[in-house]
Amino acid sequence: HVRGRRKRITQEKHTRFSRPLHGFTLVELLVVIAIVGILISLLLPAVEQARESSRRIHCANNLKQLVIAMQNYEGTYRELPAAGRFGKPENVLFVSYGVRVDLKSGTNFSWVTSLLPFLEEEPLYDQFDFTRHISENTRDPQGHQPPSLLCPSDSSRGRFFEMPSATGDRIVAFGKANYAAWTNPFHVDSWFYSGAMRLYGQRLEQVTDGLSSTLVFGEIRTRDHPLDQRGAWALPWSAASLLAFDMHPTSTRTAPGGESNTDKQLLLGYQPFPGSFGLTQRPNSAQPDVLYQCPDMAETQLDRMPCNTAWRGYISAAPRSMHVGGANAAFLDGHVAFLPDDIDELSMVYMVFTTDGEQIEKRY
Repeated sequence: HVRGRRKRITQEKHTRFSRPLHGFTLVELLVVIAIVGILISLLLPAVEQARESSRRIHCANNLKQLVIAMQNYEGTYRELPAAGRFGKPENVLFVSYGVRVDLKSGTNFSWVTSLLPFLEEEPLYDQFDFTRHISENTRDPQGHQPPSLLCPSDSSRGRFFEMPSATGDRIVAFGKANYAAWTNPFHVDSWFYSGAMRLYGQRLEQVTDGLSSTLVFGEIRTRDHPLDQRGAWALPWSAASLLAFDMHPTSTRTAPGGESNTDKQLLLGYQPFPGSFGLTQRPNSAQPDVLYQCPDMAETQLDRMPCNTAWRGYISAAPRSMHVGGANAAFLDGHVAFLPDDIDELSMVYMVFTTDGEQIEKRY
């Protein structure tokens, strides 16, 4: 009996340890890895799309806060902020393809600095000495990058524009950001016509086309190059904090007292020049931003941020973003919209210009 029991236990052990073990073969393992890879490749774009949607909403909210800050500024001072602190017009106007303003004149602070107290940035605002040139502030507040001015879709944090100080004794770094304001439907430095951010400011009642029809702020992109001025928020320069649509009028006044345009054209707008269509600064335009310097011009093309240097007075810049198909923009009444890259040019110029007599419904 005992011998039979031992034999049975030995047979059971032999059977248990001799049973083949089941597991993944190499082929099966490779198939599983391939399936996981396919699932990840399908999932990642959806995750990235959700992240970009969140970033786009964040950028739009920043624009909304900028408009609220501007409205509070207007409520305090009874006027909209000036595009910048330039020299007196009688000292800085010059004639070159129309009457223009020297954007490097005066103490050269941008409209953004005026809005800082209304963006809950009073400590930063207090560091500026507005009696001195923007590059001569000893505490270098212009080098800061307020979070409310950064769009997370663009990698602008840690990017700076560098230039010599007004006295030439040092190099000054300017922090870059992602929002600019429309100052003109023609060129950034044009004396005639105006966008919401007029060069020397204006009263809200001077905007006759309706607040909901008038563009004021748009997104811009930055490059990680110290000589590219785009995004330098403290400077009132093209693509640093100012935009223009570059829709030429059919005629251009050549002097403050000239008569090549009628008074009605000056007050109510101008006839768009047919040759400008297809060459304007729509969102993410293929037309170059016109800057004081355009370093690594070939690289800017690859980055979809073309630029060239200020040539013959054509100073303008487009809104730009990393969002697919367009860029966020804010209107004077506070609403934010997404402007597509292929927006109708005539509609957009009417939205930029403040006194053209056209109130544009949503045609974009």
